[in-house]
Amino acid sequence: MNQETPPTGELSDELRALGENLRSVFQAAWDSDDRRRLQQEIESGIGELADSLSKAAREFSDSETGKQMKQDAREFGDRLQSGELESKVREDLTTILRKVNEELGRASSSWSSRPPSGPEGQA
Repeated sequence: MNQETPPTGELSDELRALGENLRSVFQAAWDSDDRRRLQQEIESGIGELADSLSKAAREFSDSETGKQMKQDAREFGDRLQSGELESKVREDLTTILRKVNEELGRASSSWSSRPPSGPEGQA
């Protein structure tokens, strides 16, 4: 048994070298002109997008639809603060529940007044 054990230092040296090489590659990529151009293009594109969205928002705000939506939102806020909306919702909900209860009462009466059927109802 004359097996040689591989030196352990070589593996750790290679892993350390790999780490350094990866760091160098990443640093070179980060410092590259291509990355800088891409970053500048992205920043410029985001700026143009923001300008475009801002312009569209201003145009919409100045449009008749935008003005109507602002007015509707103000009126809705006023109705919320005055309690008018709550009263209307409460009134409508009460009416709906009353109708449902009436229908359930009729259905219950209808089922209660029917003669029993089937084996249990036959004498």
